[in-house]
Amino acid sequence: MAEATPVDLRRHWPAAAAIGGAAGLLSGLLGIGGAAILVPGMVDILGMSQHRAAGTSLLAMLPTAAVAAIVYAQGDQTSWPLIVLFSITAVAGASIGARVSSRLPGLVLRRIFGVCLLLIALRLLVPGGASEADAISVDLFAQATEITAGEGLLGLVAGFLSGLLGIGGAQILTPGMVYLFAIPQKVAQGISVACIVPTAIAGAYQHYRQGNVDTRVGLVLIPTSIAAGALGAAFVHLVDAPTLRFGFGIFLVYAGTRMLAPRLWTGLFRRLRP
Repeated sequence: MAEATPVDLRRHWPAAAAIGGAAGLLSGLLGIGGAAILVPGMVDILGMSQHRAAGTSLLAMLPTAAVAAIVYAQGDQTSWPLIVLFSITAVAGASIGARVSSRLPGLVLRRIFGVCLLLIALRLLVPGGASEADAISVDLFAQATEITAGEGLLGLVAGFLSGLLGIGGAQILTPGMVYLFAIPQKVAQGISVACIVPTAIAGAYQHYRQGNVDTRVGLVLIPTSIAAGALGAAFVHLVDAPTLRFGFGIFLVYAGTRMLAPRLWTGLFRRLRP
């Protein structure tokens, strides 16, 4: 699939670099993929098609998530058994969700999910909602190696919704780990950002085969995204869990309102177009 109007990088490279930096910073700081910034930024500011932007965002997310995951791992804020479990179940769930999505009314699904994201955001933004997870230190959690069927189901659901709605699974995975399994916020973010890597590999490959990856734009996005992602992941060590959870809640407010009222954010992004 060819892009009808290729991006003029001579004019738009500063905007592309800024989009990559903003997405990378949020990816490292909150343990998300960054597609919620990359895709609308490329569509509304750079003028790319939705499919092309989605494929290019996966290309940019891959090295960014990998670097951020390494920084989290260096701070012992991750769990390799859970990364393996969630990677397997999320990829399987995403495959199922992608197949189901073509049979269901997308607009209704996105609105329902938008409401769900806002409810999760409300839970995150209300103080005292995750005291049990906060009480568990990262060091203490690192000693626990037991994984449960419930955690596997969470990965399956997160992957399914990712494939069904074209969203990042971290929007479900991170709060699910914190509230359902009392996993510390920082560890949950480290796990989520690591799980992005295998998902992005599979998705980027499929989009590349279909011609939906603009490697020129990707090469502009990646350097600033990696640098900002590493900075954000390193900054996590200096921020307490309630503050991070509040930031993640604000991000979910953005993601939820974008699903419920996309024109609101489209107009805002287009005002930033050079």
